[in-house]
Amino acid sequence: MMQLVPSTRFAVAVVIGFVILSNIVCSNQIHGADKSKATPSDVLLQQEELPKLQVELAKSITASPKKVMEKNGLAGAMGVIHIKVLSSDPQEVILPIPQMTEGQVPLCFLIGSTPTDAVSEYRLREREDGNVVVAVRIVGKKQNVQIAWSAVVLLSDHDVTPNLVLAKPYLAATACVQAEADEVKELAAVTRPKSGKADEFAASIQKHIGGMKRTAQPRSLDAAGIIKSGENSICTANANLATALMRSKGIACRSVAVIPPNSQQLEMHRVAEYFDQKRWVRFDPSSLYKDIPAKQWQSIVVAKTTISDEDVAMKPRMGVMLGCPYGQELELVTAGVIFTGQEFFWTIGKPLAEFGVSEDAAKLAAVAWGRYLQKGSLTKGQLKVQSAKNSTELIELLKGK
Repeated sequence: MMQLVPSTRFAVAVVIGFVILSNIVCSNQIHGADKSKATPSDVLLQQEELPKLQVELAKSITASPKKVMEKNGLAGAMGVIHIKVLSSDPQEVILPIPQMTEGQVPLCFLIGSTPTDAVSEYRLREREDGNVVVAVRIVGKKQNVQIAWSAVVLLSDHDVTPNLVLAKPYLAATACVQAEADEVKELAAVTRPKSGKADEFAASIQKHIGGMKRTAQPRSLDAAGIIKSGENSICTANANLATALMRSKGIACRSVAVIPPNSQQLEMHRVAEYFDQKRWVRFDPSSLYKDIPAKQWQSIVVAKTTISDEDVAMKPRMGVMLGCPYGQELELVTAGVIFTGQEFFWTIGKPLAEFGVSEDAAKLAAVAWGRYLQKGSLTKGQLKVQSAKNSTELIELLKGK
């Protein structure tokens, strides 16, 4: 398997001068790209002792064995962001969180900052296609700030929230998925198998990307740009390319930002999902996992790319390389904040308990998470779900108050 570099912002570091360009983009441009501005439907996170509880959950996830998840059950996910506030005015960033989608249901999400008084509030906010993000309001102090989050997610084969997104919009060419570009069409012609079957096409795309050789330094992560450079170690670029190849042959496809529960610290990972036989099928163009379709337990979905996210991808944004779809990682909404340190953004996913998930457990989990999205507070049972070892224990916790 190729040596994968999932970090979009690692790619930024190798492009001379790009970070400087990104950090001087005016505030109006950033807000113009932001599809998740404050709305009356924003939900304030109300859990008391939120930072303390986050630290406790993070310790529990960290203490679990380092292994690769191999079946359904409970997964833990964590993320850390290091930023520097340059302004005395309040600032805002948004970050994606585990989503309720298909057989995936988040059970617990906790977030906090260091210093603890660096953030004035956290709000849940819905973007397009039901993607939920957390808007973090940072107080106007010139200081370094760490934002850390932890979550517990249920992964099962029970589609409590079926993927009903229409396929038609994801047939079109966009700014970073240039399905109509000559170089994309030429590559699609040689990679698509004679059978025309979507799953065989996905496997062929995996094989092609795995064999690509870098011939030039990548300067953007769009499909056409990555064909030109030959770079295959950046998952965002690989997903853009796979999506473009699929669309060029009339197969609806889009990229998905995920955290693999394999105990590997990454910035973020990006895969793709295509529409075939009236269902969406996920696969990994970077071959971190080669299964087609990918197994439910092989990824924790944190964002699904929309067409407008793709179109924004080729407009300069602070701290993000051209070609990275909007809203899939941390977004610096205001201009008075930048990334800082060497490990300025990372995530990790780990298995907590592997077991057969009952339909009742999946339904109760969905109800509990739906309540959280409406009220912004977790039940005592949700705060203890990481201890569940089977569906019976999970149900007991979710039924408790």
